[in-house]
Amino acid sequence: MNGVRRRSPWHLLVVTALLVVGLAPAAAGQAAPGDDMPLTITVTQLEPRTVTPDATITVSGTVTNTADVAVTDMVIRLQRGQVMTSRDQLQDNDEDPSSSTSGFAPFVDLLSDLAAGDSAPFRYQATAEELGLAALGVYPLMVNVNGTPDGDVEQRVGQLDTYLPYFPEPTPGSTGVSWLWPLVDRPHRGPDGVFLDDALADAVADGGRLERLVSLAEASPQVPLTLAVDPLLLESLQAMVGGYRLTDGSAGGGGAAAGAWLERLTALTRTRSVLALPYADADIVALTRAGLVEQARDAVARGADVAADVLGAPPSTGLTWPVDGTLTESALSVLRDAGTEQVILEADAFEVTTDGDRTDSAATTVPGGDTRALVSDPVLDGIVASADSWPTGPRMAEQRYLAELAMITAEAPSASRDLLIAPPRRWDARASYALPMLLDTASEPWLRPAAATDLLGLPAVDRGALVYPELSGALELDPAGLAVLAAGVASIRDLASMFVVDSAEDELAAQTVTDPLYRAVLSAASSYRRGDPAGLLAAAGAVDEAIEVQRRRVFLRVPADGTYSLASARAALVFTVENQLPVPVQVRISVDASLVAGLSADEVGAQVLAASGRTLIEVPTTVERPGQFRVTAAIFTPAGGALGDPVRLTVRSTVYGGIALIITIGSGVLLMLLFGLRLIRRLRSGQGPPDPAPEPLDQQVPLRAGT
Repeated sequence: MNGVRRRSPWHLLVVTALLVVGLAPAAAGQAAPGDDMPLTITVTQLEPRTVTPDATITVSGTVTNTADVAVTDMVIRLQRGQVMTSRDQLQDNDEDPSSSTSGFAPFVDLLSDLAAGDSAPFRYQATAEELGLAALGVYPLMVNVNGTPDGDVEQRVGQLDTYLPYFPEPTPGSTGVSWLWPLVDRPHRGPDGVFLDDALADAVADGGRLERLVSLAEASPQVPLTLAVDPLLLESLQAMVGGYRLTDGSAGGGGAAAGAWLERLTALTRTRSVLALPYADADIVALTRAGLVEQARDAVARGADVAADVLGAPPSTGLTWPVDGTLTESALSVLRDAGTEQVILEADAFEVTTDGDRTDSAATTVPGGDTRALVSDPVLDGIVASADSWPTGPRMAEQRYLAELAMITAEAPSASRDLLIAPPRRWDARASYALPMLLDTASEPWLRPAAATDLLGLPAVDRGALVYPELSGALELDPAGLAVLAAGVASIRDLASMFVVDSAEDELAAQTVTDPLYRAVLSAASSYRRGDPAGLLAAAGAVDEAIEVQRRRVFLRVPADGTYSLASARAALVFTVENQLPVPVQVRISVDASLVAGLSADEVGAQVLAASGRTLIEVPTTVERPGQFRVTAAIFTPAGGALGDPVRLTVRSTVYGGIALIITIGSGVLLMLLFGLRLIRRLRSGQGPPDPAPEPLDQQVPLRAGT
């Protein structure tokens, strides 16, 4: 090995196929040289897929006149270029197609006239001998149509470039092909479990994306697919089966389709291995980077549990397929702690030391531990990802796929290699290309189907150190949304700190409160929200609101007018605290009178509230004066988190407090002293005490006569 890092340009193709629906590089489709010609050629049949010396090659399809003039006197033939013997040559030919002038089959008449806008079928046959095929390898092949546009001179009016695998004799070795089969969707439910839309019903109905994936798996029983399943998808479909409602209050209509899809998937799992993705296909690298290590581990464990519960059988143990097939060292450590022993990665996750002469098998070992890895082939991944938008149609996409596999086989025909194909996670597969690609692995003599899980036991190839591509880092979940999720997790933990769990029933009750919230956190962290900062922030905000709803289920009940009256200097404020949670909780109550003089409240310590009930809590107070006081009451978890909003109260006191009483008595004593001093002064001055007032007459005395 020369230690040179070799990044495949097809890695960019995979990313483009994931981010821009319907776009694929023109060179990959072999259509560019004919783009400015009057005729468009579409090939629907190219047989045999494996050409041998005695083979007759049949090509059929349609020609369409895309010009605004008629084309006449058309003839057609096949011609080929020099044999290619390396994958690099194939990729170079994608970018700059061969002129295919090394071998020609004869021209035959096609059509005498094709009007503007019209289409017509064609069929052409030639032998391997006529084309001069000889050496093992892949040949550039051109479908060439000549004609005369609108009375002009005869010229090439249409061409289609593709490839022709040629095997002059059976090869001693074969190329094993393993397929991951992703069954992944996006989150469809809010934190409260209510469905935000009914799109999942369409996906599992006849002809829907997920239904097509199951149908393709059913139609290829000879191919041992490894089903990569998102447990959140299974959980959501299971919830639909029993009837469900949407956010507008209407009933969802996909229950029957969801049940049928789950039954079909369960039947497939009896003959196919199952890989459970982390719950909600959570972005493990991003969660780890945000400090949500416990949630990352939970995603792995929860995913395996949900898959086993819904499907009735445990998935493959210890096997994980991280988002984008890349990992940081810290994320790998988290996965190891969660029980992961094998991972599925892409080629760019390693330094990729290669000798440049032949393709290595998929199995490798991650340095620094005992973790085994399977590495998907980036070129094959790219072809599969782009097949739906292949410029020259699905049959030519399949032919490019076959050419790549044939070239791998031709690199070392005596050696057997085993490859892995990992389509995009939310692959919108079509039977026109996906089914033939699957069946090719079982029908072509130089290929063989294999289960991905079987590849883990193969000898490991040294691929160098683990690296984290810059592109993967750019696609991670946005840090702003992750920060909101991290704050939400802290709030859930604070909420759980007040639970009083004294029995198994209490434990189950507590889980009914916190488990949906933790599921909602992982759902928000789904890989679906990569590249969508606003969507992640909205999902994280919804989780935060759901947490607050639970926290507000423990609250103070106050009098209607918010007023308490105290009748003595030492009295208690009696609060009613309601706990609507199904589990007992322990809280602290605080009455803050620090901003008013004359009233103080004692600390009462932690109080236990019964589940689903109301509890009276007395807070002793001391009143120093009569009057009206404004205070604030609040309740807290044992960890210090506020439950609901603080409550402003009015406390009225109608009695004297200790200080007021002292002041009153003191004033009376002072008044008596002042009176005594005045009396003493009068006595010393000789005035004596004042004369007593005359007594009133009891009756009038009449005057004597003559007086």
